[in-house]
Amino acid sequence: MPEGNPNPTPSYDGPAAGRRIARHLIRIAYTIAPIIAALAALLVTLNAAATIARLLARLGADPVGQVLGGAATVGVLALLLAISLLGQHTPTRALSLIYLVAWLPLTLALSAAEAALASGLTALPALAQVGQTLATLLAGLALLPAVTLAVASRRPDSQDLRGELAHYLGSTQKLVLLTATAGASVAFGVGRGIPAEVAAFIAVVLEVSFLLALARVREHRLHAGALAAFGAVLALVSVETLSTLSGLSRLPWLARIGEALYLLTPAAGLAYIVLAQLVQPASTRARTRPVQPQADQVAGQVADPEPAYSLNGHDPK
Repeated sequence: MPEGNPNPTPSYDGPAAGRRIARHLIRIAYTIAPIIAALAALLVTLNAAATIARLLARLGADPVGQVLGGAATVGVLALLLAISLLGQHTPTRALSLIYLVAWLPLTLALSAAEAALASGLTALPALAQVGQTLATLLAGLALLPAVTLAVASRRPDSQDLRGELAHYLGSTQKLVLLTATAGASVAFGVGRGIPAEVAAFIAVVLEVSFLLALARVREHRLHAGALAAFGAVLALVSVETLSTLSGLSRLPWLARIGEALYLLTPAAGLAYIVLAQLVQPASTRARTRPVQPQADQVAGQVADPEPAYSLNGHDPK
């Protein structure tokens, strides 16, 4: 029997070995890629938080305020991102997406303001001013997502992200418009020598009357008319305030109409409240309206009278 080679030379398959090595490298890359991404995100987050903390320190905040300022910006941003990506409740995800779009420019503006102030740039004073203003409002701004997300978590889950986004965007638009028109009303009165507290009172009367008419517009024509009237006053006051503040061409007749309606606002709000108590809602009128029997029902009742029965069970006839 021929004897074999006691020390055979191993044969290597070069392409197969290369493919095996490539698969191992790809597996390793897939394993460490999330870790590298998480570390990079952590470093970027810490850098942004440190930048905002330096801005707050520049504004005179104590160390606790600096830490809380970083948490109110970068921490809230990370929380909103986590809810948007990992949340299972559709209304909460929709609201967190809206806040995420608003919170990212806020964080960028604060970081850019610190960079502008630290480098001593004088060409961007508006950016530094915006950053300083936002830094002073951080404590109140952070309450908005904290409160509204808690309220949204109690909303029934519709499984319709687009519908929830449309709902919350519409509510946000109304809130922004009402806030802007209230500020315009106050500025309108203060610009004409009215004390600030009186101007604020008139603005509250205007906004509350408008909201009341908006909530009850389907009940009676009075509310529809009040909605149009108070909306027209808010529009006139806002346009006149913007034209005055911006220095654009003013319309004298528009200013006179706005001033007259502005002064009549308290009396108009009181009259609307009184008239709203006197009118009867459409739903109440529908419930109290007497129902007239139809002709075929009356004929049927005449043709088929109810039979009469005696007490002893026999036909009285």
